[in-house]
Amino acid sequence: MPRQIRDFMPEELEFQMFVLDELADELAEDGADVLKLTIGVPDLPTPKVVLDRIMEKVVDPDFVRRVYPEGLPELREAIAAHYRRRYRADVAMDNVIVNTGTSPLFRNIFQLVAAPGQEILLPRPYYALYAYCATLAGATVKFYDIDLEKKSIDMDSFRRKFSPERTALVVINSPGNPIGNVVTEDEYREIYRIVDRQAYVLNDEIYNNTMFYDEFRTPLEFLPDYNEDVTIVTNSFSKGFRLYTKRVGFAILPKDLQRNLRVMQQHTLLCTDPCYQYAMIGALEDDASPAELTDVFRSRAEYTTSRLADTGCIPIPADGGFYAMLRCEGWNKSWGFASSKELARDILEKAHVAVVPGTDFGVPHDLRLSFCCDRYTVAIDRLNKYFTSQAAVAGATRAESEPSVTV
Repeated sequence: MPRQIRDFMPEELEFQMFVLDELADELAEDGADVLKLTIGVPDLPTPKVVLDRIMEKVVDPDFVRRVYPEGLPELREAIAAHYRRRYRADVAMDNVIVNTGTSPLFRNIFQLVAAPGQEILLPRPYYALYAYCATLAGATVKFYDIDLEKKSIDMDSFRRKFSPERTALVVINSPGNPIGNVVTEDEYREIYRIVDRQAYVLNDEIYNNTMFYDEFRTPLEFLPDYNEDVTIVTNSFSKGFRLYTKRVGFAILPKDLQRNLRVMQQHTLLCTDPCYQYAMIGALEDDASPAELTDVFRSRAEYTTSRLADTGCIPIPADGGFYAMLRCEGWNKSWGFASSKELARDILEKAHVAVVPGTDFGVPHDLRLSFCCDRYTVAIDRLNKYFTSQAAVAGATRAESEPSVTV
C-alpha cells in the first residue's frame, strides 16, 4: 500500500463555485431554464484584435515553437509599457513574469516567500485560492477583516493580526472579490506603514480595469520606494480583457523574486502558449473592450442593489469588479438554513438560478453573484421573486396560525 497522501480537506476546501456550476448544468440537461451567476467568465465576446492575432500566429510553424518559461520577451515588455503608460508606474521588463493565469503564480509565490509555519495574512472575505495556496505552502493563515458596512479595511484587525516576526506575506485585493470594494490610497499607505518592509505585500489587481466610479491607482505608482524590495502585483487577461479560458496572467515583482520564479517555471511550467501570449499584446492596446465590459457590469451591479435591497438578503453595492455579495445571515436564521451552501441549493432548485455560497470566501451565511450572464437581469428578477415570495408565504402562514380577534 502506498503511504497516506497529505489531506488537504477536500470536504472543507472543495470550491463550491464549481459544485454549484456543475449542479446547474445537470439541471439544465434535464430541460430546466437555468441561469448561472457562478464563474467569473465574461459573457461579452473575445475582442476581435485578440482573435486576429491568435489566428495570425497559430499557423506560423516557427512561432508556435517559441518557448520562454518566463514569458515572451515582447509580451513582458508590453506589460511593463502598459503599466508605465496607464498607471505611471516605474516597471521594467525584468520585473515581469508570465504564467497560465494568476492561480499558479499565487501557488508559486506563496511557496517561494513563506516557509512552513510562517504566516500569510489575507483579507476576509477572501478569494478561496488565497487560503488554498497558503495551505499548500504549509503556511499558517491569518485574516484581517473588511468592514462590510463601510467597505473599508478594518485597520485595527490588520494591526492585531500582522506580526513582524511571523508574517511573510500580506495580500490585498482591489477591487475585491467577492465584495467589489476598492482599497483607498490612504489604506494602502497605512498597510505599508504597518508592514514597514518586514513582509512582502502582494496586490491582486485582476479587476483593476473594471472600476465603476473612479480611476484605478496602483501602489507601484504612488509608493514607488517599495517596488524593488516589497511590492508584488498580480494581474491577468481573463477578467476585464474578457479572455478567461486563454489563461495568460502575469506578476510584476522585485527582480530577485522574478529570477527565482523564472527558475521555478523552467522546471514546472516550461511555457505558456506563445500564440495566446502574442494576442495579449493586442489586448493591452485595446482600451475600448474593458471599458465596454465595465459599463455593462456597472449597470448590472446597480440593478442588483436596487432589485434586492428590500428582500431580506442585503446586497453590498459593488464599486468595481465582477461580483455582488448578498448578506443573508438573518435570512438563513429565519428559514433554518445552516449556511449559504443549503441556501444556494434551495435557490437553484426553486428559482433555477445558480449562485456561489459564501463558504468559499470566509462568510458562511452570504452569497456571491457573478455579473457574467447575458440574462443577468432575468436572474436577479428570479432572486427577487424567490426572496419576496418566500417571505409572503411565511407571513400568510403566521397570519393563519394567529387566533382571530372579534371586535
